[in-house]
Amino acid sequence: MSGPPATLRVLWQAVLLQVGLSRRSPEHALILLIAPLQTTTMLALAVTADRPDVVANAVLAPGLIGLWVAALDYAGRVVTEDRWMGRFTPMIAAPVPLGLVVAGRVATVVLVGAAAFAESWLVAALGFGRVLTIADPPLFAVAVAATCLATVGTATLISAVFVMSRAHEVLQNSLGYPFYILGGILVPVAVLPDWLHPFSRVVFLSWSAELLRDAVHGDGHGWAWPVAAILGLGAAAMAAGLWLTRRYVDQARREGTVGFA
Repeated sequence: MSGPPATLRVLWQAVLLQVGLSRRSPEHALILLIAPLQTTTMLALAVTADRPDVVANAVLAPGLIGLWVAALDYAGRVVTEDRWMGRFTPMIAAPVPLGLVVAGRVATVVLVGAAAFAESWLVAALGFGRVLTIADPPLFAVAVAATCLATVGTATLISAVFVMSRAHEVLQNSLGYPFYILGGILVPVAVLPDWLHPFSRVVFLSWSAELLRDAVHGDGHGWAWPVAAILGLGAAAMAAGLWLTRRYVDQARREGTVGFA
């Protein structure tokens, strides 16, 4: 396999594979049940406290949480589930890099998670009568697209880390709420203690949350740097995920553990 056309074909076939697997086991659609409940909770708190200034965050936060849940709880288990279901052996026997297949399948799950943004908006509009107006729609679209791409890269890395770890369930359970805080999802990074700011800036969600809020309020001046940071962190995660996946495949072949679950 060589060249961009071949790479795109592999990614597309991986997407079709994941669509077929999800049809038979549609637990990935459970992501779509999370955003409405979280939006209802957050908006109820904002309305009860008479805080119209936090309505935008109450609508945007569930969308970002939906993406992270898609990356962590579903996309991150792609290779691990393949091993348990007996799909791992034929996949690495195919003459294509397993990392690309994982990336394509992860992207499918992440796209489902991205629907959480639309769900949150609908819950706010229909359930609470709070229509979130986006002051800068083009910037908002760019921010969502960049965030989805970064989520795909991060989920590819998470998938590789989980399959190489003996305690992937512990990791999975511990990478939720800390990233909601560090990512500035629940509260803006600016209100966190100063010593946490450097850690927040290596989490792409912190840039995404700020950029989405700026797009809603029309304060998107100097948006190029946040977009570059989101895409750069996502690309770095993708590169690390592909490298770890390749290393894992090589190790499984070398040690004769390809067929072990």
